[in-house]
Amino acid sequence: MTLKRWVLTIFAVLIGFLYLVPLIWMTFASFQTEKDILAGKWIPSIWFIDNYKIVLQRAKIGAWFRNSLLSASGATLGILFVCIPAAYALSRMEFPGRKLLYILSLTGFMIPNQAIAIPLYLIVRKMGLVNNLLGIIIPALPSSMAVFILSQFMKAIPLDYEEAARLDGAGELDIMLKVILPMSIPAIVTVAVLHFTWIWNDFFWPLIIMTSEKMYTLPVGLVALAGSDVNIRYGPIMAANVIASLPVIVIYLFMQRYITRGVILSLR
Repeated sequence: MTLKRWVLTIFAVLIGFLYLVPLIWMTFASFQTEKDILAGKWIPSIWFIDNYKIVLQRAKIGAWFRNSLLSASGATLGILFVCIPAAYALSRMEFPGRKLLYILSLTGFMIPNQAIAIPLYLIVRKMGLVNNLLGIIIPALPSSMAVFILSQFMKAIPLDYEEAARLDGAGELDIMLKVILPMSIPAIVTVAVLHFTWIWNDFFWPLIIMTSEKMYTLPVGLVALAGSDVNIRYGPIMAANVIASLPVIVIYLFMQRYITRGVILSLR
């Protein structure tokens, strides 16, 4: 291994360690008593599992978990349903104004969500979707990031496959579903994992759109839990954070190789 490779490897390990330190401390803190947490200990004096019992009994974490799972899963499936045909059309089909439409589709990168929060809220309220999970799912469907990743990946697929399918009499829909889609699995998985994670962790929009505690998603619920007056302190809050982090960690562990491949090939 060359010196450059050693340096890059050590640097990557250090960066990874810096990201993992808060997660490791949070996990250990979830099994500590209040006294150990306030004393700044890393390893619990005793393994205190009552933190998990307290948060499961006192908080509506089951409802919050369900709301987060339904909204993140529904939005992710909807994004794929909307953005895969859009990416295919922009990357594989020729029609007037295609380049302009592609540029316009990427303007979502330039506009922060906070800038359109008020008009978006007014639209959602007009549709009667305030305090409804559809109020989270529907606004997430047009994703510039998904269109960009998928279209860049599809552009890299050789035209030979498409031409062979056309010679066999396949139409655009058959080519997209039976040729391009199976070859785009890494990009599709990348888009699915990234958007599931972003929607799962989103705090800003669910805070605006949800008006009742039972409809909170986990990020909003955890903040409400931390600020509640029911004598729930650091230990149970850390336990709730661990529960909230588990789905994302599991997804990344199982999908890591697809994500890496999808991002690398999309940026070529």
